[in-house]
Amino acid sequence: MNDMGLRSLLKRIESIHFEHKYMGASIDDIAATVCAFLNTNGGMLVVEIKPGMDEKQIGNLKLAISEKIKPQAFWSVAVEYVSNKPFLLIEVPAGKDRPYVVNGKIFLRHGSATVPADTSAIHSLVENTYADAQRWERRLVPNLTLDDLDADAIRAVAKDAREQRNLRLDENESLESLLTALSLRREEQLSNGADVLFGKHPSMRLPQTRVRVAVYVSDKDSDFRDNQIYEGHAFHCMEAVFDRICQHMPVRATFPKHGLQRKERIALPEYVIKEGLVNAFVHRDYAAFEGGISVGLYPNRLVIWNSGSLPEGIQVGDFKKEHSSILRNPDIAHVFYLRRYMDRVGKGTQNIINECRAVRLPAPKWESKPTGVTLTLFTGTPLGEIKQLNLRQRKLLKDMQPSVVSHKSLDI
Repeated sequence: MNDMGLRSLLKRIESIHFEHKYMGASIDDIAATVCAFLNTNGGMLVVEIKPGMDEKQIGNLKLAISEKIKPQAFWSVAVEYVSNKPFLLIEVPAGKDRPYVVNGKIFLRHGSATVPADTSAIHSLVENTYADAQRWERRLVPNLTLDDLDADAIRAVAKDAREQRNLRLDENESLESLLTALSLRREEQLSNGADVLFGKHPSMRLPQTRVRVAVYVSDKDSDFRDNQIYEGHAFHCMEAVFDRICQHMPVRATFPKHGLQRKERIALPEYVIKEGLVNAFVHRDYAAFEGGISVGLYPNRLVIWNSGSLPEGIQVGDFKKEHSSILRNPDIAHVFYLRRYMDRVGKGTQNIINECRAVRLPAPKWESKPTGVTLTLFTGTPLGEIKQLNLRQRKLLKDMQPSVVSHKSLDI
């Protein structure tokens, strides 16, 4: 968020989904508001903090807030500045494991205030949350064992959580403990979420985890240049798909205003491609066996489709503005956040739009249908740039060139 964006945010009137706390707010007070947002369909909290706080102190503050809230919840924190004055931006999606508690109390939002829940409100929270507790990613898989999971990938998450997110996870703990802490194991059984995130061969049990990538010669869907199916856990698949897209993506060269050396890059910013893939992996509906993710690369666009319609309360038009985040798969999203594939909830679509605008590409397009959500990213040539061969074609031509031997190197 830029300086102007944060200034505008600070002028917003406090509401059921927004609160601004000034310097001196206690950890208990901040935690209670985060707890209330989790229990009341999410929100954003802006907290003014002391100037001069270093990264370690800010990390300790985040950890202290997190440890106050039970059960563990997914919410994101970023540090932003206005005129060199630091603020914490705490973005909280609607919680899926309600009721959440701070110091033995359940908090809710009532208008623009955070208040303790009364008996009637607590009863309603528990009743409405029961169905969420049975969501697909939480369902247990009786025949899934630790041997079916990638232990290195699990420990990598714990390491990133400790080093990058300042959470108390130790990669040297037992896999059972780590998976339990990540809400991927309970009652001594593993969940569907564990299989999606860390399974060595999840497609054997969940064929919908496969990802198809097709590269087309023209706008016709029948003319393939390449067609691949990827299997494996979510992180393996996503990185493999990203690499395949970059191999086939056209390369463009930008000539600077001064000088002759040109700068080359693929037709779409790498960040935009990754953000589009992350959204597909995190927000898709995994429950349908006929679902999945498919990627199509055409001469002038990249199309990413994932099964599952948008959550109730979210529309395509909301992607262009500040909007609340409603997570279909909060456990999966939390692990993506810990691995640093996600930074701030509810910001991915705006970041995609802004990145495309920054390099003068056409605006991305989203389409939502009952069967799935489609993101189209256009690779049209911006002004001042020229088309080049893609990375795969350039490597092929280089490999085909005959080797040249310098006579100076020969002992004649």
